[in-house]
Amino acid sequence: MFYITLILAILGILLIIVFATQNSTLVDVSLFTWNINTSLVLVIFGSAILGFFTAFFLQLYVQIKLRLKLHKAQTQIKELEKKLEQTNSGNEDQNTIPIKIISP
Repeated sequence: MFYITLILAILGILLIIVFATQNSTLVDVSLFTWNINTSLVLVIFGSAILGFFTAFFLQLYVQIKLRLKLHKAQTQIKELEKKLEQTNSGNEDQNTIPIKIISP
C-alpha cells in the first residue's frame, strides 16, 4: 500500500510540474488589498505547497488525537487487568476457577 501511495504522489507531482511549466504566463493575483503580478508557475506551485501543508497538518492532528485515544484505552485495559487479578486472588479461598488473562 505504501508503494502505491508513493507512486501516486510522484505522478501527481509530475503532473503539477508539467502543467505549471506549460502555463508560464504572467498573471495578476489579488488578495484583499494586495495585487501581485507573477508567473502562473509560482501561483500553481504555491497553491500545491499550501495544499500539501494543509493536508499534512490536518492529518497530523488526526494522528495525535488517535494516539491519545489509544493510550487512554491501553491505560484503562491495564487498570482493569489489575482489578481482575486482585479479584481472582481474593476468590482463591472460595474454590472458584480463576480467569486467565490473555494479552493481545
